[in-house]
Amino acid sequence: MAVTFGDKSYIWGNQFRPVKRILFLIYIAASMVSFSSYGQVSYGGIPASFNRLKSAQLPLSVVELAAVSNLDLQLLENQSSSIYKKQKFARSFDVDISPDNSGTWEMVDGMKVWRVAIRSRGAYSLSILFDRAILPTGASIFIYSADHQILRGAFNANNEQSSGMLPIFPLPVDEIIVEYNEPESVTFKGELHISQVNHGYKNVIGTRPLGAAGSCNMDVYCKDAVILNKEKQSVVQLVVDGTDLCTGTLVNNTRRDKTPYLITAGHCIQSASDAQRTVYSFNYESPFCGKGESVNGYGEQSMTGSILRARSDSLDFALVELEMLPPPEYRPYYAGWDHGKTTPLSTRSVHHPKGDVKKVSIDNDAPGIGTYNQYGSVPNSYWWVKRWDIGTTEPGSSGGPLFSDANLFIGTLQGGLATCENSVNDYYVMMAYQWNHSSLTTKQLKKWLDPLNTGELKIEAMNPYSLGSTCDHFSDVGAAETYELTKIVNGRGYVSGHNSLKITSYAQEFDQTALTTISAFSVGLAKAVSSVNNSNSNILFQLYAVNEATGLPGELLKTIKMPIRSLKAETMNFIALDQPIQVKGKYFIGYDINYSNSGDTIAVYNAAPRKSSDLNNAYCLKGGTWEPFYWIPEINLKTSLLINSYGCGSTFTPVDPDPTPVGDTQFKIYYPNDPGLNMLYLVNTGKEEYGRVIFYDLSGRKLSEEQRMLTTTPMELNCSQLRSSVYFVAVETISKKEVLKARVIRSR
Repeated sequence: MAVTFGDKSYIWGNQFRPVKRILFLIYIAASMVSFSSYGQVSYGGIPASFNRLKSAQLPLSVVELAAVSNLDLQLLENQSSSIYKKQKFARSFDVDISPDNSGTWEMVDGMKVWRVAIRSRGAYSLSILFDRAILPTGASIFIYSADHQILRGAFNANNEQSSGMLPIFPLPVDEIIVEYNEPESVTFKGELHISQVNHGYKNVIGTRPLGAAGSCNMDVYCKDAVILNKEKQSVVQLVVDGTDLCTGTLVNNTRRDKTPYLITAGHCIQSASDAQRTVYSFNYESPFCGKGESVNGYGEQSMTGSILRARSDSLDFALVELEMLPPPEYRPYYAGWDHGKTTPLSTRSVHHPKGDVKKVSIDNDAPGIGTYNQYGSVPNSYWWVKRWDIGTTEPGSSGGPLFSDANLFIGTLQGGLATCENSVNDYYVMMAYQWNHSSLTTKQLKKWLDPLNTGELKIEAMNPYSLGSTCDHFSDVGAAETYELTKIVNGRGYVSGHNSLKITSYAQEFDQTALTTISAFSVGLAKAVSSVNNSNSNILFQLYAVNEATGLPGELLKTIKMPIRSLKAETMNFIALDQPIQVKGKYFIGYDINYSNSGDTIAVYNAAPRKSSDLNNAYCLKGGTWEPFYWIPEINLKTSLLINSYGCGSTFTPVDPDPTPVGDTQFKIYYPNDPGLNMLYLVNTGKEEYGRVIFYDLSGRKLSEEQRMLTTTPMELNCSQLRSSVYFVAVETISKKEVLKARVIRSR
């Protein structure tokens, strides 16, 4: 939208105008609801083609890959011996797919739409790599399944990497549709090229069977794993080049400046190109202690783009720097480390065996020091775990951390012989040698993790958002508790879903003592069966305020309607709010079901029945009245539903304890029409008064400050020194405080 002030015109921030190919996205809330939303930092929305009736769409051309046998590929892999513990799960195909040579173009509601289908029959999953993805303002990429039930995107200019690449997290289908939406009027034509398609020949993504990892492995919420409750947040799953699964760890540095360094195995990330093609997945974990029968987690929180800083073959490590600080809702944590050679009393590890949810392995004994049987390795540079007392490691664990008894990072997994059947002889390369065994800065950790050359032998862990917007997930279930699917007493169906009582509404109680901004929630569905695909085959997720008089669900704050077929059973289903909601004290998250289709079945996991004196936070609507589960004879238990709430503290930056609510903004940011100007413009739409404008990075670190009269005519904000990232812009006057959010993406 163009706006005129005096004799000059400007573009309002929401129009995303490029300025010297620097793109700024101004927003206060940025989470969006999709159908079944998987993976990667994306910006929501619906593909333009979804707004057109299927009969009105042009026939869709299909790029069919050469047929391959999943079994043959698995057998071929089994015949090749490997000393490493990375998990190969897909075969890559080189392709040449672009809007210039494939697919179809059409116009939909003023939007130019390009679509192409890609099929590899029998694949457990498909992923693609854009080796070129340069998009103009307003353009978007979507990737979705042929039935529209799985949707990734929108990906836009804000996802642009320094390499120009865009790897896409795998979809658990054998046919995908790539859709590109571009406005009729753009400053330049988007550049898209797909160079690689990856055929998943193992079922390790999305629809994999539960418990893909060995049954001896321990979930991160088991009682013995609580000791790593913080450190587990530093551990990340890697999808490298769309074909390999590994594990990595975020680590702190002596400058303590929140630089997002991540260390993994050198045999996982073997080149700068691998670093650019890797997808990093956070918080893929089961929500409770499954003891070999885990409820599947969700892999929605992922990001792409990293720069290789150092790597060594002989010490098998790769250190990368993520191109963006992981957002606060990912709850990142930077592990502390110890690069000394003192042998710890015991060791432990967090990792993703066979691409499964996070698992914990514990050795209660001191490790040995040894040499792994690899050509070119440095002698006696390994921590030798002689036998795991709990758990093991498996393919997919490569690059995973070894923590000391002080929970400090001391090495990375290369390989070994350990299995569930015989959990012996795993080898982790010692950080002590990775530190500076090589004098080359491109082959050592010291240059990067001790940039101040302090000589510190060990440093503490760090929460990069401890001074800013701290995010967490909320659940009232203890580490020793488990979830189950409980049937109705003397009836049919389940206490938390379809049953013979015909209960239609359920809710889980939460209680936050501090003001909290809820951005998402997840629901552990035990059953999600849709007998027919019609308008009644859906579930309504609800967020309620508390009725202060009764303490029960009251005012309805939010409703999200989702088709049952878009949800997954035996899995945590992640649901983002299109606008965050602020709460304080009690609130409820629940769901409504209907009985129109006799074959539909919905049921949510519930905590194992608690003793009569214990807490109940599960409620249902019976006879028009909300009642706790234990009041109803056919249910008669005290429990909680497997629903987790995700939120952040309301303080986005240290200077703004009470940011202006969404929608009540006095200040707006505009762009100049002249793309040669490297500026943002701030406009005060209310009372003119003296104030200050402060730029912060996401960790709350102050970058710049201006003090001046804030007028109703545009005020220039110089952003020329800002690198590609997301920033908070705090505007303060005597009578007003507001925080805007800006993303800067520089031209390549």
